[in-house]
Amino acid sequence: MYGVETTSDGLQKFAAHRLKKILNSMTKRTLLAVLFGMIMTVAFQSSAATTVLVVEFVNAGLMNLGQALGIVLGSAVGTSIAIQLIAFQILDVALGAIFLGFLLYLSGKGLWKHLGQALIGFGIIFVGMANMSGASAPLKNIPEVYTFLSHLDDSPLLAIVVGMALTAVIQSSTAVFAIMMSLASHHLLDLAAIVPLVLGAHTGGTITTLLSSFTAKKMDARRAAWANTGYKVVATVLVYPFLPQLARVVQWTTTDLQRQVANVHLLFALFMVILFFPFNSLIAQGLKRWLPDRIEPEPRLKLKYIDESSLEIPAVALSQALQEIRALGRFIWDKMILEVPESILAATDESLLRILEVERNVDWYHHHISRFLISLSKKRLTDEQMEENINAQFVLKELEYIGDELDDAAVIMQKVRAQNLALTKGERDVLKELYDRISANFSLALEAMEHGDAESAAKVIREHPEIIRLQRSLQFTALAEVPREETTSEDIRQEEKLRYAKVDLINHLYNIDEHAVNIAQVVMGIA
Repeated sequence: MYGVETTSDGLQKFAAHRLKKILNSMTKRTLLAVLFGMIMTVAFQSSAATTVLVVEFVNAGLMNLGQALGIVLGSAVGTSIAIQLIAFQILDVALGAIFLGFLLYLSGKGLWKHLGQALIGFGIIFVGMANMSGASAPLKNIPEVYTFLSHLDDSPLLAIVVGMALTAVIQSSTAVFAIMMSLASHHLLDLAAIVPLVLGAHTGGTITTLLSSFTAKKMDARRAAWANTGYKVVATVLVYPFLPQLARVVQWTTTDLQRQVANVHLLFALFMVILFFPFNSLIAQGLKRWLPDRIEPEPRLKLKYIDESSLEIPAVALSQALQEIRALGRFIWDKMILEVPESILAATDESLLRILEVERNVDWYHHHISRFLISLSKKRLTDEQMEENINAQFVLKELEYIGDELDDAAVIMQKVRAQNLALTKGERDVLKELYDRISANFSLALEAMEHGDAESAAKVIREHPEIIRLQRSLQFTALAEVPREETTSEDIRQEEKLRYAKVDLINHLYNIDEHAVNIAQVVMGIA
């Protein structure tokens, strides 16, 4: 089990960031979805990971549900390929793979390091199988074990249930089949028991995913999970009356019991592809009718892209988090930045309250996205993914700071109004000049962040010195104002309060550009 996990982790780091690029060439041809499912499952060795990616691609509009179901079918064949590999008796080669893997892991960098990790895990699988085989040999001499296993030959239905239960508990079909092979190598399992055990293990591998789908927020996740289970249950029911015939076919392919375990799995997986693949589009339509989209009251605030289950695949989780951060940037632009002329400069009560409410929403998004990124940082990330995660947290914090600056500016204007003070039209026009420069620069920073555009980011940085000069000029002018003649001491105090309010307002608007420059530096890779 440790070998399976290590191999999966290494291959995922080696290939996960390329998956979407590979997918772009596959989505237009439905048959290639099956091939993609095979490749992905060999790499990840995890039905949960497969389901996460399928749902992500459907929700992103990269494929329809019918193509996603093709990947689900392909994943069963992919598992068969992995099982075919571990059916080889290659302990010496496995030890060599561990040695080579350690060399690559200790001395290599980037992709070579991750390939080394995968080789270590691959070799450990065979070392584990050799140990299991030796440990299971004495079981032949235990009457209770021998009697129970012999009952599986006579009761195929019991064997199917045992296969389901074992796979559901261990939650690794590859590890379960390794156990079967170890028992078969000492003739503790006959072919008559192996066939129904394999069928049960096929279905048992879907139980965890099916149970987790009940709490899924996205209906396509539930549909994919039900299809994954449904395919295997229906295929098992259809094959059940012909178990003796299937056993004879498998026996014809090889006399090696360990290889027979792998061949049963492969034949059953191919049977499912042939049986269901031509009808995938119809099955997808039926699933949408049977599991229609839930009509629920929309929560006031919700994350658009992030799905907690995607944490199993860091490449997908990072993609979702970045989409969510870009959406937050646009939310701040639409609901706060564009509101500044009316809410802060004109300072109407309703618009000021609107700014304060939106800032609380920004805090909510910041908290939930940040929590997701922190959870992701605890996963096994590549160096590049860790750097991307840190940059995402940095940009997220800068966006929250921008919300805070606008919130503080709104509070200042609330105090100004409470003291029966107001900016003159001339003062608003001067502040509007600063606002226009800052808002244009923030918009450019958002564009740079959304498209990874280094040139737009460079423009943000080049514009910053001009905004500094404008800010200092406005501050100097505000502080150098002389009280009007023939004014009372009370009037002077009121003018002084307004003057310092203007200075604070200028600073808060200017600080927005400071944070926009910080975001631009992240895009350019110089933060």
